[in-house]
Amino acid sequence: MKKLAGILLGIITFVLGCHPVSFDHDPGYEEECAYMQELLARKEYDSIYIVADRLLKAVTPDTLSVWAYNAYSSKGVALDITGKYDQAGYNLYCALRAAEAIDDPVLQGKAHNNIGILYFNQRDADQAIGHYHKFYEIAAVRGDSISMVRALNNMGNACATIKKDLDGALSYFETGLAIADRIGYWEGRQTIRITMADICIGKGNLEKALQLLDEVKAIDGWDYYADYALATIYNKQKQYDKAISLYQSILARKVNNREFYLAVLNDASEISERNGDLKSALRYRVRYQADRDSMHTLESARIIQNLKIAYETEKKEMQIVSVEEEKRLILWLTLSCIALLALFLVLLVFRQRFINQKKELAEKRVEQLEQEKELVAAKSLLDGENQERGRLSRELHDGLGGLLTMAKLDLDKFRQEKETEKERLEHVISLMDRSITEMRRLAHNLMPESLARFGLYPVLEEFCAGSSSVDFYFYGKERRLDRDIEINIYRIACELINNALKHAEASQINVQLIQADDSLSLTVQDDGRGMGGSTEGQGLSTVRSRIELLGATLNIVSGKERGTEITVELNC
Repeated sequence: MKKLAGILLGIITFVLGCHPVSFDHDPGYEEECAYMQELLARKEYDSIYIVADRLLKAVTPDTLSVWAYNAYSSKGVALDITGKYDQAGYNLYCALRAAEAIDDPVLQGKAHNNIGILYFNQRDADQAIGHYHKFYEIAAVRGDSISMVRALNNMGNACATIKKDLDGALSYFETGLAIADRIGYWEGRQTIRITMADICIGKGNLEKALQLLDEVKAIDGWDYYADYALATIYNKQKQYDKAISLYQSILARKVNNREFYLAVLNDASEISERNGDLKSALRYRVRYQADRDSMHTLESARIIQNLKIAYETEKKEMQIVSVEEEKRLILWLTLSCIALLALFLVLLVFRQRFINQKKELAEKRVEQLEQEKELVAAKSLLDGENQERGRLSRELHDGLGGLLTMAKLDLDKFRQEKETEKERLEHVISLMDRSITEMRRLAHNLMPESLARFGLYPVLEEFCAGSSSVDFYFYGKERRLDRDIEINIYRIACELINNALKHAEASQINVQLIQADDSLSLTVQDDGRGMGGSTEGQGLSTVRSRIELLGATLNIVSGKERGTEITVELNC
């Protein structure tokens, strides 16, 4: 943070240094120059380059008039703000030469100030202060107090930011502030106080810094430079949450100077880390690194000296072209390396994704095979159960049923012959009738023959009619289904009805069968005591097995107050 603490001073140099240029009323291109100043105020720098180049083409090279000065100056200031320092230096020195050629002290002072700002950005304090001092001397001779304040402010900035001489800088600022307060120069009073507050922070005098910022607020001059200084104070006081809040407020605004923007990002990252918010710290650091890499590399003092030589020898254009070509070559090489690295990473990602997909498909296939194996086993079990039920039904009906019938006929014949034993024989015949009825009922329940002959609806209706507590309802179009489907749906219905009668203690059971063209729905609803939290019995487990085998869905709604409703739905 210390490395970037002086950035605020450099930013304020632009605020006071890059002021609009006034024009004399010479005939020529006053409208074009006024338009450039309007574009500069609106920060439309690309448009400034177009207008300036158009004006310079119209002005002959040997005519170094005020119009040439304004074109070079406006373009140079715009290039300086956007970080294109080599091109900015060329245009600003051309502006100085134009001002000297027409012997205009006002324009000469402004040209020296703009060149001083350029050297300031190159971290060359001596050259910057030298040009600022020339600007101050010209303003003093003319009695221009506002320009004197600007020059003193910029000299103080260079002294504090580059030379690290805070005491010497305060001397410049105090002199400038006294002049600004005397003439009521609002912009100078505001900006110098913010700068002095930043210096006081650097010296550890936080109380004096807060006093200066309060004075700034009192003159209604609060902006994000003051926010930055106040955030630095909060950081010194370890009030990290307040500092981060101010940094976020600054970043949410439109900050045109990239060095100041980077300083805010760097400080926000460091303070978030101190505050224990490592996620935010990393986010700010990534933004800082990306924006810093995108900035133009600061030109060294050697390049500025070459610009001066090129200005004097009028050969700078060729050097600029060479530098631009070298930059483009480096840029293309860098982009090529990045592209190759990105391509390599993409290939690695796709390879890993392909491996993962193959693994997932293999796992799904294994799971599918296991499910199919379980279904085959369940189907075999249920088929065996149905076959065994059918065999037992036939044996009861054809074997035991026939024997019982023959016994009844013999007893009936014997009764006719033995009239004296009539009462006893009547009792025996009655028992035989009941045995035959029960045997038929058991055979029917095991595997009703009518199911194969007539289908699900009539057999289920007949089963429900066997109990006064069960009501049966049928909706839809009656049609025959696959044999396995009819048997399993019948067994599911029987099991659910028996469970309701035996375990739920239901007094009323409603059975509803709905058949559509491509679906079937069975609902068994009772008014019993509900299933509660008890575990499922063997009956319901068998029902679930049959449903899973059919590929149907089961929905159970149960409660102590409303009984149980079980719905089976099947696409068929």
